[in-house]
Amino acid sequence: MSHVSVTLLSATPSIEALSQAIEMAMDTHPLLRCHVEGDGEPDERIDLLQMVRKGEPNPCTFVAPNEKTFTSKDVLRVVDVNGTDINALAKSWQNNFSTDIDDGSWHKKASKGPLWRLTLHRLNNGDGQCALVFASNHAISDQGSVNMLMDQMIADVASIEENGAITNKAVSQEMPMAMEDSVLGMENRWSDVQTAGISPSTLKYVADKAAEGFRNPVILPDSEKAGDSTLSAITTIMGQSAGGENQASSERKTVLQFRTLPKETTEALLEACRFHGVTITNALTAAAALTSSDFIDGGDAKAGTKRNYKVLQSLDMRRFGSQLDSCATVACMAGSNDLMLGPIQDRSGESVRSNPDSSESQKLFWALAREGRMQTNKFIQSDGPVHAVRVFDFAMTVSDLNNLVDLTARSKDSQGRAYSAGISNNGVYERQAAVQRDDTNERGNIKIKHGKYKVLDVFYGTPHSRSGCLYSVSTITVDGSMKLTFNPAAPIVSEQTNADYADAFVELVEKVVASSSSSSSGNFLSNLNISEGSLSLAAAACGAVGIAMHAPAWSEFFTNLSIMKENVADPKDFYDAFNFWVFFAVGHPLLQPILWISDVLQ
Repeated sequence: MSHVSVTLLSATPSIEALSQAIEMAMDTHPLLRCHVEGDGEPDERIDLLQMVRKGEPNPCTFVAPNEKTFTSKDVLRVVDVNGTDINALAKSWQNNFSTDIDDGSWHKKASKGPLWRLTLHRLNNGDGQCALVFASNHAISDQGSVNMLMDQMIADVASIEENGAITNKAVSQEMPMAMEDSVLGMENRWSDVQTAGISPSTLKYVADKAAEGFRNPVILPDSEKAGDSTLSAITTIMGQSAGGENQASSERKTVLQFRTLPKETTEALLEACRFHGVTITNALTAAAALTSSDFIDGGDAKAGTKRNYKVLQSLDMRRFGSQLDSCATVACMAGSNDLMLGPIQDRSGESVRSNPDSSESQKLFWALAREGRMQTNKFIQSDGPVHAVRVFDFAMTVSDLNNLVDLTARSKDSQGRAYSAGISNNGVYERQAAVQRDDTNERGNIKIKHGKYKVLDVFYGTPHSRSGCLYSVSTITVDGSMKLTFNPAAPIVSEQTNADYADAFVELVEKVVASSSSSSSGNFLSNLNISEGSLSLAAAACGAVGIAMHAPAWSEFFTNLSIMKENVADPKDFYDAFNFWVFFAVGHPLLQPILWISDVLQ
């Protein structure tokens, strides 16, 4: 399985400088110079279906020799694009992206390596914009790793071209730990703890996942046959492809569309999400479910048809459990959780787009976003990420899980689809930590500009051609603008349908945000139809209520004040004391943070 990412730069580096930066990256990150040893075969398979494993004498292991195994010549390719037109440049890198996302043949010789490569697409005049396409075996990288790696190489290229050398080198890293260790903690895998790692909460997690099948979420459009999900699961566990084998399963390929959400719209989306108490990812999952509802019936909608949608939400597993991995080196720590949204009526996205200002449209969109937030919070608060990794570790240890995935991929009933849609939101590019450099113990953040090189765009994706989601969207925000990659599998989703889906998705987000912004953020007070002076009256009324609620205390206050004044001979002394007392009473809340900070500093 491949992972592909493209970084568009405002200027084109020299081959010499880029080669040196690649060599430094290999020195820094062990997985960039690694190969795989071990065949992963068990001692034996002990069940009738030959799916249950016993023993693991020769596990697959990443090996990265300290000496130079590869050089930049093994991973760097250069494509000279005819002409000076950036459209020609875009066509070139998009063709490369399309090929590499499905064709992993070049990195399948894992026992030899390398497991990645970088392709520079440059205009034939060697100036202006260029594109760097990073492609790897997904086992060694996730998008967070690629962001850090590309930032390191761009900074090093700028340093080499400006100073003749890398003036502040990245600190060499150790081999990254496995995701199981990062989340579960060291020496806490299934092979270490066995059933001691299984808790009642883990069993509940498994039961909840199994129960999702009973909601029969839509995974294929009506034009394709989709069998009952529960029956399909049972058939797969029995070692057979549900509905028989689809002989054309190996011919599926990724179709791609790239879109950009303008900076103003991205900022408005963030503000709208804050107003409604959800994250951008929550809003994107709502948009994915609603847009998917427009493309399920194949244009032959039946009145009132409602369906459930299972949305795959990608997660960075570094954030959960023991959190031992800090993304200091290239590695893959990608995980996910499932969201069950619905039932949603067919063509709901179309309805929202056509009338985004209506209360029904706004209510539907933001209710789905809040449902996604609720399910995500519940998943995290119940240690769902830990249970998910525990179950994955168990399944990979005792069963041939790859065989189960392959059976699903070749199934006529599912055609490898397990989800209605998928969202991978990598967040804000510049908020991620960069590599550690020699001159400091602190890791700064990734920058969009190093010298003359500015990052213009970043797009990324992994294939869903063999198995995965019916519709898939990957997003990242760069310089305030969201970049979106739409990458489902054809012929289940045609190129034209994917283009239509991408346009509908972006239009829905833009219209919902524009309507939400005008009705909830900028004109919030005016929409309440508050008359002139009414806020003052409301404040006075609230003050009167507050005084009435505390009438005994106010009575005691004025009585004590009167007594204090009578006992002071000089009126000036009374008012000096009274003013100080009022100042202290009013200013105390303001002084508290200052006093606390002074204690900390002391």
